[in-house]
Amino acid sequence: MRRVLSCVLLLLPVWAAAQDAEEDSLSMLHAHDISTHIVIGRYESNAPIARSLDLSYIRKDALLQHQGNSFVHTLERLPGFRALQTGVGIAKPVIRGLSLNRVVVNEYGIKQEGQQWGLDHGLEIDQFGVERVELIKGPVSVMYGSDGLGGVINILPPIVSAADTIRGELIGSYKSNNDLLGLSAKLQYSKSGWYNLIRFSYQDFAAYRVPADSFTYNGYQLPIYRHRLQNTGGREAGVSWLSGIRKPWGNTQLYLSHYHQKAGFFVGAIGIPRAWQLSPDVDARAVALPYQNINHTKLLSNTLLLLPQGKLELDLGLQYNARAEHSPAHAHGLEPAPQGDEALSLDLYTLSGNLKYSSKGGAWQRSHGLQGQWQSNRRGGYEFLLPSYTAFQLGLYHFSAYQLNNNWLLNAGVRADYARQYAAAAYVTQYDSAGAPVGERQRSPEIDRDYFNLSGSVGAFWQPTELWHFKLNAGSAYRIPALVELTANGVHHGTFRHEMGDAQLKPERAYMIDATAHVDWQNMSMQWTPFAHYFEQYIYLSPSARFSPLPDAGQVYQYKGAEAVFFGSEFIWNWKLNTQWQSNLAAEYVWNQNLSSGMPLPFTPPFSLREEIIWQPSIRSSRWWNNVQLALNGQYFAAQRRVDRNEAPTEGYFLLNLSAQNSFLIGKQKLSLYLQLRNITNTVYQNNMSRYRILNLPEQGFSTQLMLRWEW
Repeated sequence: MRRVLSCVLLLLPVWAAAQDAEEDSLSMLHAHDISTHIVIGRYESNAPIARSLDLSYIRKDALLQHQGNSFVHTLERLPGFRALQTGVGIAKPVIRGLSLNRVVVNEYGIKQEGQQWGLDHGLEIDQFGVERVELIKGPVSVMYGSDGLGGVINILPPIVSAADTIRGELIGSYKSNNDLLGLSAKLQYSKSGWYNLIRFSYQDFAAYRVPADSFTYNGYQLPIYRHRLQNTGGREAGVSWLSGIRKPWGNTQLYLSHYHQKAGFFVGAIGIPRAWQLSPDVDARAVALPYQNINHTKLLSNTLLLLPQGKLELDLGLQYNARAEHSPAHAHGLEPAPQGDEALSLDLYTLSGNLKYSSKGGAWQRSHGLQGQWQSNRRGGYEFLLPSYTAFQLGLYHFSAYQLNNNWLLNAGVRADYARQYAAAAYVTQYDSAGAPVGERQRSPEIDRDYFNLSGSVGAFWQPTELWHFKLNAGSAYRIPALVELTANGVHHGTFRHEMGDAQLKPERAYMIDATAHVDWQNMSMQWTPFAHYFEQYIYLSPSARFSPLPDAGQVYQYKGAEAVFFGSEFIWNWKLNTQWQSNLAAEYVWNQNLSSGMPLPFTPPFSLREEIIWQPSIRSSRWWNNVQLALNGQYFAAQRRVDRNEAPTEGYFLLNLSAQNSFLIGKQKLSLYLQLRNITNTVYQNNMSRYRILNLPEQGFSTQLMLRWEW
């Protein structure tokens, strides 16, 4: 059945073109929508490096129309972008196979700081509050710091009307698979250059359903009652306030937000799953042990001063990320059972500042920047994974762009970075067979290090005709090791292993080339974006042949550094078949190799191919019918057998999805309705980028998603 559906989906463009030979030429630009990867308007990035790299700009309407389980899942529709996930509510961005501390996420100019190193740690962002997103793929370290090897996700401030207005928005959402109920409300007020925006969001979801009634782990077949993965429900809430003033001299604003999430882990996700843990009589919305509790508070300040020869921008940020993992009290070894259920607590304080001066004169555009960050991470809980630490980073960069003529733009940048890390040696108490303390044993060494690095990039944009344009960017990238990569030594139940750092690891250094070829021809456009990355040192977590010295702690995973290469590309073909039909085809592939071991690197996304047919019927706009659109989307994921040692392969699969939207008026109020049917064929599959595939657990089955947006 799935093969027949995939063939029908690929033949639909030919059939639709035969229905109407009328051609409607497209006006292509260099930024693209999340659904069509085409035009969304004339958009110029505030980052001049974007002119020589692949840039996507995404509007609120597109984010709502294709909203996923989280903000990161929504962005998965873009070629080259995937999500590392744990269940349905926890996901981390992956750009061209690079993730964790190699992808920068900025909100209003300040880098989001949580615990980026963890596969089971999500992104603390309220997706309803995201109004505009800029995504740049490729090495952006010169402008965004050492973590910008893979790219940057810039969450931009909302566009606030300059007129004196009061506006509001109310969004309600429902997802059938996990019985999610969500509500988000926004109120915006502008008067005499002053503006205020307040938003509150809340979601509550039950354990999600899978198209299976059992799974196999370690040779044992275990039940999945009522097709639900027990204890995968949760709730999240977000509240934010934006206040600012806009005057002829520029603008300044203050942003305060708080995000909370309490999400359960599948009951077998911590330790070894056992049949007695899986009960048929559990409330699907209940969140029991094990679970994680997250609170992220953020205070940001953004100021822009318009000067006679340029502009000066100052961004300041204070963040507090509190993450706690709870599990049934237990001990590894002879020590007495701990009190309470807080296994791991991580409290991260971050103070950030960015200062940038930009000027434009004649054919030159220049940017000078100074960036600084201070962090303090404090640990707690009865489990030891990594010690408390402090870290400091300072970066200084210069970037210039030169408009050679109407066809050529050249750019280049250089950056100097200094960083310091300190973590005291950590010790844990040892016990005898009677449970009495007999001394201490060192679990992690003292780290007291300074780093200094120079990096740079050169790029070009060439537009020989109105139809063609080409981009090329080459640069060096650099990343200091995260403290967890240097000092970890303990059981991380959230990832089923004993993780061990290596204090001798050196910083990552990479040399990266990215290119783009784009053509607009009559009623279609095509884009090809190849890339090649070489790492002198690539840090990753490798499954070793050793078992933990701690009882009942499983296999040791060791942080290692290795010489590595990445190759790949994305291909996009958009075809306006006629006035009503449009076809969007996208393919992506990443190939990498650990040159030290001769093995592929872990968690590498497989080849994927997406075809989407969009129908926009010629219906005269009325009170009940506006912006009507129906889209059928099919995506094929190939099998991934190029896996690291002891990493399980995954089989290929095909997913079919349907979406529809319409806007209508009730009085003077505008309402927009968004409908999604996901995994229509209820396909049983395992996602190569999911942490739960270690347990042989399938992904979500069929789901209906309904969203209603009311604007006034």
